[in-house]
Amino acid sequence: MSRSFPSAFLLRLRPAGALARIAPAVVLLISAGCGALIGVRPLSAARPGLTTYHTIEIAGRSRSFLLHLPPAAAAGVPLPLVLMFHGYQGNGATLMAESRMNDAADRAGYAVAYPDGSGRFKYAWLSWNAVSCCGVVAERHVDDIGFADAIVRRLVSAGRVNPDRVYAAGFSAGGMIALRLACTRARAYAAVADVAGAMPDTACVPARAVPTILFQGEDDSDLRDDQSVHKHHKAFPWSTSLEKALDFWARVGKCEPGPLRDTTSAYIRQRARECPDGMDVTLITVHHHPHAWPGGESAFPFGSQPAPEPDASAMILDFFSRHALVAAER
Repeated sequence: MSRSFPSAFLLRLRPAGALARIAPAVVLLISAGCGALIGVRPLSAARPGLTTYHTIEIAGRSRSFLLHLPPAAAAGVPLPLVLMFHGYQGNGATLMAESRMNDAADRAGYAVAYPDGSGRFKYAWLSWNAVSCCGVVAERHVDDIGFADAIVRRLVSAGRVNPDRVYAAGFSAGGMIALRLACTRARAYAAVADVAGAMPDTACVPARAVPTILFQGEDDSDLRDDQSVHKHHKAFPWSTSLEKALDFWARVGKCEPGPLRDTTSAYIRQRARECPDGMDVTLITVHHHPHAWPGGESAFPFGSQPAPEPDASAMILDFFSRHALVAAER
C-alpha cells in the first residue's frame, strides 16, 4: 500500500457499473484500517494531487483527517480550504468518495480536508457533536468545533492555506456541523454549505452574516423528521427545515424577506433577495433526490442512488469562489 492515501488507490480507480455504486462502502471498509497500515504522515508529506492521512492532538485525544491538495498547490501559494464533514456513521474517506469533491477541487484549485468524527470505533461508524445530533458523541460533548479550529490553524501556520478563504461543508450530520461553525465561528469561515442536513437545535448568534448554500432532496425528509421532535424547535424553528434556515440566514444578512425562486429540469433554486454586497443565501431543492450527495455516489451497497444533476461539489466551490473574508470581518 502506498505511503500516502493516494487518489490512485481509492479514487482514480473508479469501477464502472454496479461496482461503482458500491465503491463508497468499499472505501469505508478499507479505510477503517488503512490509516493504521499507511501510518500517520507529517504535513510536509502532502503533495499536489495526493490525499494524505494526518492526526492532530485535541484535548489529549488524537483526531485524524485526510488532506487533498490540488495540482495548483505546486505553485506554493496558500490555497483556499474546504473542511468537508461526513455524515452520521461515516468517515472522511466515505464523504471523499460520495461527494467526488476532489475532482471539483482539482479543477478549482482548492485544498480539501476531510476530518474524521469520533465514536465507539477508531476509524469507522463515526459521528459529530452537532448538539441535537448525533448519538454518544453529542452525549459526551466532544469538542468538534475545537477540532475544526485546530486543523485550520495547522494548515494556515504551515503556509498551505489562505486564512481569508476557509470554508466548511458537510453532508447530513456533517452539514449540521458546517452550520454550527457558521453560528459559532462566523469570523473564521468565508462561507458554508449544508447538503441534506439541518441547523443544530440550539441558539445561533453569529458574529457576522455568513454566506450559505443549502441542498436538499425532494424525496428526503430524514433530518427534517428527526429535528421536528427536538424540544427546542419552537424557540429555534430554523432547526426543523432548510427553508427556515434560508429565512434565518437571510434575516441575519439583512436581505429582504421572501426569496426569489426559479426552476430547472434538475432543481428548484430559492435565493434571498436584495442582500447587501457580499451576502448570499441559496437553497437548492433537487428533484427526485434521496438522502444523498447530488451528483455523487451512493453511500452504501444497493442504497438510494443520488440524482446525477446537479453536481453539488462543483456548485459549492463556485459559490465559495464568490466569497472571501475581509480584514474588517475577522
